[in-house]
Amino acid sequence: MNAAVARRPRLSLPKSGADVFRRHAFVRLAENAWRDATPEGGDIEVLQEWTARGRPLIIRRPCVSDDGQEVFLGLALPGKRRMAFRVPVASVRAVEPPPVWDVEVVPGFVFRIYGSRAWELLTGLSYVTPSSDLDLLVDIDSLAGWRSFLSSDFQLPEPPRVDLEVIFQADASFSWREYLGPADDILIKSNRRVWLERKDQLGSLLA
Repeated sequence: MNAAVARRPRLSLPKSGADVFRRHAFVRLAENAWRDATPEGGDIEVLQEWTARGRPLIIRRPCVSDDGQEVFLGLALPGKRRMAFRVPVASVRAVEPPPVWDVEVVPGFVFRIYGSRAWELLTGLSYVTPSSDLDLLVDIDSLAGWRSFLSSDFQLPEPPRVDLEVIFQADASFSWREYLGPADDILIKSNRRVWLERKDQLGSLLA
């Protein structure tokens, strides 16, 4: 299993409003976006070259500023070097979801790739190593969908080690591996914040 089984998503123009800017989504910036970017542990010269080559950046929490005018982005370089920037919303040329993983795990649910394999697929650079996990996410948009997902009794194929993130309504997400663990509470990561939730109350996030 590698990036070859993933599908590159089509580019889509940004929608109006902040709801399009979500964790794990990739963005393509306008050619001169680096001029208006604010580095937050990032190198503007690297950003300039990166965008000139048409390579994407990824949206990071809190996704958009409180006034809705800036997007928070991350740039991952091979070798685990990470950079962070803020750019004006007007600098975003296109938004795209993570690549689709073309392996049917649970009928009716779309699994997508993020992490090193997504970066490698979208940039053509080398990110994946022999020790790299396969990072997957699946979006569930209703309580009925969550119940269906739970009842499917699916098994994730390994190797490589699979880390699955379940996302409710493109916002609240959690680790499937942690969900299967013994703890009563689970860490929830949303587009704006992080909190602990009881596992038996997860359905309330879809109500």
